[in-house]
Amino acid sequence: MSREADEERADQVIAFTQLCVVAPLNTKIALTAAELCSKHRLATADAIVYATSLEHDAGVLTCDAHFKNLPGVLYVAKTKL
Repeated sequence: MSREADEERADQVIAFTQLCVVAPLNTKIALTAAELCSKHRLATADAIVYATSLEHDAGVLTCDAHFKNLPGVLYVAKTKL
């Protein structure tokens, strides 16, 4: 990529992050995450992500197969280039 293309891509990432919301980890989400760890055999970090999405009525877009088939998750399989 050229320097200009790199700068344009960086600007796009910055613009996208301004649309994002940083959700705090609270007790309710932590307890839900603990339940999800057990129920869906998720790693702690994955369970926190999923519990946060449920709490905020938001979807999860991921290529992480651990989330495959969970409600509210759009799973996109990785492809080789």
